[in-house]
Amino acid sequence: MFSADELNKAMRMKYPQHKIVSWSPIHDRLIEMNDFDLRIRRSFPEFQQTFLQYAAVGTSFTGIGDGRIYAMFGAYEYWPGVSEAWLIPSKDLSSKTISFHRAALRFFDLYCQKTRTKRLQVTVHALNVHAVEWIKRCYFEHEGTLRCYGPDGSDYEMFARIST
Repeated sequence: MFSADELNKAMRMKYPQHKIVSWSPIHDRLIEMNDFDLRIRRSFPEFQQTFLQYAAVGTSFTGIGDGRIYAMFGAYEYWPGVSEAWLIPSKDLSSKTISFHRAALRFFDLYCQKTRTKRLQVTVHALNVHAVEWIKRCYFEHEGTLRCYGPDGSDYEMFARIST
């Protein structure tokens, strides 16, 4: 598919201070999650095992800057042409908003190009207003509400980005 080195170039990271590395399970233990995502994780006792399975079967990376983990992200393919992207942000990601946004757009484009993905979808907790607004700015279109979808019984919003 593509390597972390290729992704660093495509996402125009300020290497080596800021870089993308291949994801490792230890990153999940080192990331300092924001309060919203931490609360969701705590409501789902099997989160760790489920997350490890998704990360292992797909494309998974970690964004590191200034010696801290800013985000873990990736995508996995459901079947040829259809994939789901995921992101676990750190509590410090908001300090890198503009550079993160630009890098994320480049990741989405590169992923879809390399994998020939026509539909890239994401689910976002309905109460996570910042994430909902951000994913819209990444050219994902709202497709509907997944009622009682989350591990805590909460609603999630489905978004998709279609490439032709």
